[in-house]
Amino acid sequence: MIGSIIKSTGSWYLIRNDKGEIFKSRLRGKFKISNHKLSNPLATGDKVEFDEDKDYLGSYIINKILPRKNYLIRKSIKKKNNGHIIASNINQAIIISSIKKPFTKSGFIDRFLISCFAYRIPAMVVYNKEDLLSSKEKIKLNQEIDYYNKIGFNSLSISAKFDKKMKALKSILKNKISLFMGNSGVGKSTLINKLSNKANQKISKISNKSNKGKHRTTFSQIFDIDNKTKIIDTPGIKTFELFDMEKNQIKNYFPEFIEINEKCKFNNCLHINEPNCQIKKEIDKSIWKRRYNNYLSMIQDH
Repeated sequence: MIGSIIKSTGSWYLIRNDKGEIFKSRLRGKFKISNHKLSNPLATGDKVEFDEDKDYLGSYIINKILPRKNYLIRKSIKKKNNGHIIASNINQAIIISSIKKPFTKSGFIDRFLISCFAYRIPAMVVYNKEDLLSSKEKIKLNQEIDYYNKIGFNSLSISAKFDKKMKALKSILKNKISLFMGNSGVGKSTLINKLSNKANQKISKISNKSNKGKHRTTFSQIFDIDNKTKIIDTPGIKTFELFDMEKNQIKNYFPEFIEINEKCKFNNCLHINEPNCQIKKEIDKSIWKRRYNNYLSMIQDH
């Protein structure tokens, strides 16, 4: 039989076939050996071949992972030399962020975006909790949104709590499989509950002391908005570390750098201290200084 993984707990997987039937399955041990560079050999969104498990009545065994159309990956938190596949076979990836309660760091957003760019996955930034912002904060946020839109990352400010601009978001999600990622507390569960009547995600309040959210989602799972519109929800994470990306490649995944790269004196210019670097000349002009500083941070981490 063939189906798609709709829920992954790490040891057991829920698979849905074309008829909508759900099967509880586990993975043959050989995959854990062959995929030695991955902390998780399977991810939500994967298409697999599976059969009934003769040793355990009512459960099934996954025998084969079918070729992935795409996938998004980050460095594993527990195994630093391994990658962790976040999701596969998606149409777009969306980072849910917030300016207040909690504050999403720009470095987190940019690492997510360049990883999507590297793996050719359309990416989007959704800023939730617009209702908490002052007029000045909204003006600053709109400038940020304008910049991301200009360099090819569709961006949108919403308030899931008060249904503000939810119609615009629903239009973007329509007929697509979308990955949702973000820090704990940014309102991902509230948003999914508004989008899907079947989700019923638990919601927690932000801690007044830390201004951070609690981890409510502990595994990745697909939620259906309608027959053709689906969301892959993922556990809230603190950091997003790049995986399998060479130091001299990172510059190629900043869309605003691409054409300017060619004007630098040296082909291998890393845009740090090299003479006649055109990228550095464009900082605060066509290149946002914050993005450039986040680029330097990624270079330093390698």
